Amino acid sequence: MSTDEQDAAIGRLVKQRSEAKKHKALLENELMVAGRSLSNIGSLLKSVEVTAAQSIIREVENAPLICRLEHVKAMLLELKEAQELLAQLSRTAADIGID
Repeated sequence: MSTDEQDAAIGRLVKQRSEAKKHKALLENELMVAGRSLSNIGSLLKSVEVTAAQSIIREVENAPLICRLEHVKAMLLELKEAQELLAQLSRTAADIGID
């Protein structure tokens, strides 16, 4: 592989790794937002006898769409894939002496 080809490969690796880190951070942030909202709903459900059902319904209706369990599961699977990709890219970077 020529020096130019090596430089291009290193550039692609650095770019892929940077994009993977950003994607992972975005997923983690979205999951934390969903977690806070689901935690609030969970707290209300724990005291359902004390809390009026209408306030729980309102909280559920106002929850972000990312709180749907199917969406949370999909984001978790995507996060797992992003973590695996980032780990692989980091190993490759370490093998060639980057970072």
